Amino acid sequence: MVYTCHKSLSHLLFEKSGGTTLKSIYKCMKKTLSVRVGADPRYGHATDKEIVAFEPGRTGASFVNVDTLTPPGILRAQELGLVPSGLADLVVTTNALNFAIEHLYDRSHKGRVLALFRHPVDRLASKFYYAQIATWERSYHPQWKEIDILDWAEHINHDKNQLVKTLARVGEFGKVTETDLTAAVKTVKLRFIVGLMNEMEESIHRFNVFMGVNESEENNKICMDQFFGHGTKKENSNPHPKVEEGSPAWQVLARDNEFDIRLYESIVEIFGEQTEIIEEYARSMAVWNGQE
Repeated sequence: MVYTCHKSLSHLLFEKSGGTTLKSIYKCMKKTLSVRVGADPRYGHATDKEIVAFEPGRTGASFVNVDTLTPPGILRAQELGLVPSGLADLVVTTNALNFAIEHLYDRSHKGRVLALFRHPVDRLASKFYYAQIATWERSYHPQWKEIDILDWAEHINHDKNQLVKTLARVGEFGKVTETDLTAAVKTVKLRFIVGLMNEMEESIHRFNVFMGVNESEENNKICMDQFFGHGTKKENSNPHPKVEEGSPAWQVLARDNEFDIRLYESIVEIFGEQTEIIEEYARSMAVWNGQE
């Protein structure tokens, strides 16, 4: 899948991998997103017969009236012509990525996938602690407050090699193989502009290049400063104890997610390899737009 224009971009959300921050940044920039809120019946567009964009509040952020996080929502987006409409700056999806690609994009409407990645052990640790306090989420598990992360990792956690499973189309309870890992790495190389949570500002800069975001424009500059301003101490939205590498909990989570860790290591290499590609694309777009 190749990049054609910023109106044909998808963002893949992996749980506890910076997706909330990314959506907040682009809402701040007044971009139009395809996320669950667009199909929320409270806003009166859930049963529209045509694709529309609307602003549910006074922030300037807008949404299209489809939910691209689920297969039924993706089918509705296909029926209404989401991608051909060009209304969404960013189509957001989760584990339904392959389903979204198959049903929303075609030879005439191609795109790139933007995705933020996090070390698998760190992602799972964040998931464990977040579920203890997130009363607003379906994944809320207050009973996990009564156990430690080692017990959870050994006896409760079923999130194992989820990244490879998603990218290589392995069923939730399927066994991941070397072939699946190879397929996942190939998919990332061919389709993804990758970002890393521990390189968040640089990752957003790269996404901005492909979205056609001019960071020198006043509002966009304000938004970038709000999230990445120098001298501003950034806190984890859900501070929690770090699982130290080599600790018993780390060893269990790493053992159960061996393929995801190997995939992540490949993604870190791809992130480095894409530096020159991003820079060259930025230069070409600057020339095209008469900025050089």
